[in-house]
Amino acid sequence: MLPVTYRRTALSIVAGLAVLLQCFLPPQAGAAERPKGSNALPLATFMGANERIRLRYTADEFTISVPLAARFKVSSARLHLQLTNSISLLKDRSQVVVRLNGRLLGQTPLSPQQPESSLDIRIPAGVLKPGYNQLTFSVAQHYTLRCEDPSAPELWTEIDTVASTLTIDGEAQAFTPRLSDMSLLFDPKVWGDQTLTILTAAPPPVSEDQLQWGALVARGAALHLRYAPLRVVHESAARAGASAATPPGANFPLLQQESLRRTDSALIGTRAELTPYVSRKIIDGITGSFLGVYPLDADPSRFVLVVSGTTAAEVTQAATAFTYLNFPFPDSASMLVTRIDYPRLAEYSGKNTLAPGGSYRFSQFNFKSKTVQGAATSSLINEEHVHGLELELVMPADLFAHEDSNVDLILHFAYGAALRKDSVLNILLNDRFERAIGLTVEAGVVYNKYQVAIPLRSFQPGVNRLRFMPRMMPLITGECQAIQSENLILTMYDDSMVVMPSASHFVAMPNLRLLGRSGFPYTVQPDGAGILVHVAAPDSKTVAAAWTLLAKLAQRHGQPLHQAVMSFALPQSAQKDLLVIGAAGQIQAGVLKGAPLELGKLSRVPYPVGAETPAKDKPEGWLAWLLPGRARALEVAAAEGDAGKAVVVTQASTLTSSALAMQYRSPYASDRTATVFTAADENLLMEGISEMIKPAVWNDLQGNLVIWSRGAENVAWQKVGGDYSIGKVSIPARLEFYFSRYPWMWLIALVVIAALLAWITILMLKRFRRNHHPEAPARRDND
Repeated sequence: MLPVTYRRTALSIVAGLAVLLQCFLPPQAGAAERPKGSNALPLATFMGANERIRLRYTADEFTISVPLAARFKVSSARLHLQLTNSISLLKDRSQVVVRLNGRLLGQTPLSPQQPESSLDIRIPAGVLKPGYNQLTFSVAQHYTLRCEDPSAPELWTEIDTVASTLTIDGEAQAFTPRLSDMSLLFDPKVWGDQTLTILTAAPPPVSEDQLQWGALVARGAALHLRYAPLRVVHESAARAGASAATPPGANFPLLQQESLRRTDSALIGTRAELTPYVSRKIIDGITGSFLGVYPLDADPSRFVLVVSGTTAAEVTQAATAFTYLNFPFPDSASMLVTRIDYPRLAEYSGKNTLAPGGSYRFSQFNFKSKTVQGAATSSLINEEHVHGLELELVMPADLFAHEDSNVDLILHFAYGAALRKDSVLNILLNDRFERAIGLTVEAGVVYNKYQVAIPLRSFQPGVNRLRFMPRMMPLITGECQAIQSENLILTMYDDSMVVMPSASHFVAMPNLRLLGRSGFPYTVQPDGAGILVHVAAPDSKTVAAAWTLLAKLAQRHGQPLHQAVMSFALPQSAQKDLLVIGAAGQIQAGVLKGAPLELGKLSRVPYPVGAETPAKDKPEGWLAWLLPGRARALEVAAAEGDAGKAVVVTQASTLTSSALAMQYRSPYASDRTATVFTAADENLLMEGISEMIKPAVWNDLQGNLVIWSRGAENVAWQKVGGDYSIGKVSIPARLEFYFSRYPWMWLIALVVIAALLAWITILMLKRFRRNHHPEAPARRDND
């Protein structure tokens, strides 16, 4: 196996929340007791990476966001900072100031005699608000009492974001939920792992209908959480004991609720199935497809989502409606769904997804015109995780275009006057520098259609973050000079545009990296009509693992994929892409035909022994004129690495504590893909899927065979076997694809074409001689 470094997902708050945070709300001991918690969290938790905050110049600041769910009431909070400053600073004129949501919390001098210091601040409870709280660190730094250079290198202070902590005490609040509160009920700002318990009313095993209902509810919940991974747990509803005390007006008087205090939950079933568990008031309201949300009787800080109907079809309709409730309406606890009309969506449609040949305004990506000011704009994380001037673009995973294809940025921006000529606007793509625009017009300027080209090959499949970073310096600097800084200003307008080149959809498979980046190929059809999910067994753990995986796919795509078919039955034939979830002993051999790793008593296991010579990005020497252009698909292939060589050992072995994912050509359709997720048993399968959906593991999926267990050092992958291609392209584009991946095919084609032309030339010369010089052969014979 090829070891892969366990890396933290940058540029996303969810990475820190999912990996570093522990559950903030522990299980409560009794019905009357509210869950309380206290936790000291490193400031690095709220940033994209474990980096120190470095504040420079005579004045600088840095802002991070502290998420706080509306359902949690803060009683007290404390901030502890570990600082290191330059030994050249003047104590009487240098200080650090801390503000929360614009309110001054505290300040401390920066002393050269004590460069390492700490600051402890008690935060008033009322300052922290539900949402994303802006925690800002500002410095005033000076090294002389007289004239000074505001950008002198000795002007710096660092904050250790790992040793610095934020401690918050509080408790979850009791509340009366409404369907309009979905963004608060499923809130990514809740600290700790996000878990939803889905209760099915009918006795086990899980039925086909219940399998579909639970998957829809899980996908809807994951979409509301936006970026936070969702772990789904399945339980069968149980009746409360005869001695159980129920408060007057209880919503679920006969439902056993002890285990439900740990998480929020959803109760799913037909009206007849729910009758033994819910109140008469709720039952009387179920006259069609029904959605309702109610506080849990045993703990009003938790809620229960009720999804029901008089028939199975009505329950399916109610669950589907839940996946689309992304607007705060209805403003009530329940509703009836009578009909759902779906819009026509083209393939590859999705949130922020770019189509070949399309033109898009920045405003279509939630970007708003923004002005930034100062010498160096600091990163700012807000509710949409926008770092300064930044927008999120989603690139289809299977784009195929010519090597020279570019994505054009048509920018509308303005900047101030009297900037020094080394002032620039840097353009970064996925934290990698791509282009720079010199801000060199001394009088300032407004550009309306400033065009910048970024190679299409620089974009990665799935989510891409395009960031603009102004770096502006005043024209007049130096000691004993009056420094003007109010002119260091730049505005980027939201009518700027992104223009895509023409491209086809064609890609080499298998490739688990494309699944991790964009859900490909299962998200090509935005409604999920191309997906067949085979769940190998109807037990609770296997079913919950399947629901968790489908929730992750929907969340990655930004669409509920409501047309995905789920079944316990083994498919006989299917023109769909196949997802298989089950313990190793439960997956039938026919499904695994063509898999890179054969599971069973005797397994054929590949062990890599060396990599093939990688393909060169550009032809060299005399081949350069033969192969003038290469395709973007080759760049993707090079990034993935070559399949390499492997020793295949037939051995008697099995899985023990690890989970396994593998992707290969579907045994039921040559142009379709199958992906299998498995483990030794259903418990390890559920644990493995719960681990896999976390960003650090999910973003490391690549190759076509991945194995992992708890801990970063246990993640490994490899690419086994040959490729197959999927997609629709013209014949010339298909030839370009193959010639770009296999240049020797181009040489063979040239030889064949040359030989064919030579043969045709000979035939035409013979015909010409017969028609115009019939005596020529006779004279030659006489001679």
